[in-house]
Amino acid sequence: MSNTLKYVDHTYRDFSRYIEEGGEMIKHKKSGNNFPARLHKILSEPTHSDVITWMPHGRAWRIIDKERLVSEVIPSYYVCKKYESFTRQ
Repeated sequence: MSNTLKYVDHTYRDFSRYIEEGGEMIKHKKSGNNFPARLHKILSEPTHSDVITWMPHGRAWRIIDKERLVSEVIPSYYVCKKYESFTRQ
């Protein structure tokens, strides 16, 4: 057995403003409309920033107004109309 150390690249990349800064979402035929892609669209939409937003570090997001998320945002992007269904994804 070898005692050689192996290193993993843990370089942090902040994608919270990727679209705003001119980046494009690379679409695959199976992934362009899945749950994570839709969620990213919601989080990238400035009009939803008072309902759901990226955390300052860009590695997580936070729901600010659960009632508005359920009544205004979720129905525009998902078939489900319940918060519980959204969180199960």
